Amino acid sequence: MAQFKLIICSCLICYLCNNIISQAQNVPVYLYFASHNETNDITYHGLDYADAADYATMRGYVKQVCDTIMAYNARYEMMLESNFILGCLQNESAHTNPDDLIEWADNTAQIEIQPHNHFKPFGFGANPYNYADLCHLLDSCGLSSTSEVMGGFIWRNFTSPPVNQDWTQWQTPQPGFTFPFYSWKPTLLWGGGSPNHIDDYDAYGIWKPQAATIAGFGIHNPTGALVNFGSGCSEDFILWDTTNVALLANRILNFADSVNLHFAGNANAFFCMKVMMNFRNFPSPGYAAKVGQLIRLIQPDVCNGVLHWQGIMETYTQWLAAHPNPNDYYLSRCENTVAISNAPNTATYTITLNGPDSVCANTPQTYTVNNPAAGSTYIWTITGNYTIVSGCGSNNSSCTLQWTGGTAGTVSVTQSTL
Repeated sequence: MAQFKLIICSCLICYLCNNIISQAQNVPVYLYFASHNETNDITYHGLDYADAADYATMRGYVKQVCDTIMAYNARYEMMLESNFILGCLQNESAHTNPDDLIEWADNTAQIEIQPHNHFKPFGFGANPYNYADLCHLLDSCGLSSTSEVMGGFIWRNFTSPPVNQDWTQWQTPQPGFTFPFYSWKPTLLWGGGSPNHIDDYDAYGIWKPQAATIAGFGIHNPTGALVNFGSGCSEDFILWDTTNVALLANRILNFADSVNLHFAGNANAFFCMKVMMNFRNFPSPGYAAKVGQLIRLIQPDVCNGVLHWQGIMETYTQWLAAHPNPNDYYLSRCENTVAISNAPNTATYTITLNGPDSVCANTPQTYTVNNPAAGSTYIWTITGNYTIVSGCGSNNSSCTLQWTGGTAGTVSVTQSTL
């Protein structure tokens, strides 16, 4: 009888070791990528989305990022301005083409399409499309449902430069400027911004703002018409084309660990964080690879259940199910949350092998890694009298062996997401 000893191995994201660190998850941190395109994107790479060749070039870069996110089953909120939507309609015949980029992305399980808007009806750099207009354009691309998210807004009045808040009008359905026959009302506000981002409302949580004022925006109004879905800290978790991905991964992992340390036991604690991207960076060499690298580096906390890949509406639906009482809310300003550190994070997670503990016949036996992480490499270590039937390589999360000779043997595996 050939005997088999099952060994549980550990996986370390930055280096390999034999220690397993167990971490109890108390407060989940929901995580997603988000991106904007802007009406002035042409000034960065000279890409004019109205031009067929330029649009095709940018489409390819966007598709690379989407494919990367889908390959790792992460989540992505693609927030689009009028110029890119119009480019899709014009260059992909999106109103009749079921495979245009926008409709294709929105039909995936990992990506949600949302509107993002800087409405300027007249003058230099005019953008005569408001949020209702954008939703009409997105509907024209064939989206199966109308967006419920306002992907960026001015949260209060500003005087220098003078910019007025623009969210309270959307408490009731508003008509489009270019398409006045079409009306829209959001369910969620996201990304409370300011002129040149000098005073964004950076916060985690979910609540209904009372007023568009410094004092009132953070007060929960249970009967309010709009829900603010906190988008987190605007400057701390951005994936630029120049970003040191390892440091960004450390910040994310350390933040999630700190949330669990400082907010454990708070039943209403709600942290949903974004990793922000911008279309203007997508054409930079290797940008999609940076996205994949970041996903792999934070994989330990995903496997531990500390980080959860979830989109905005997916998470909002979960909140409603857990908090049916309209008085329930949660709000934590970034400055009142936790310190964010670039220090190396030693997060690990345990992987286990599925397979028989002992075998009594010389027939092939298969050992598989339980819940393997996408993009991983493996080092299989096998002792005893055996023949490899299949797998057992660096790209294989399974190993099929035929044991012979009636001797004891062991199988161990180390998984790396470097």
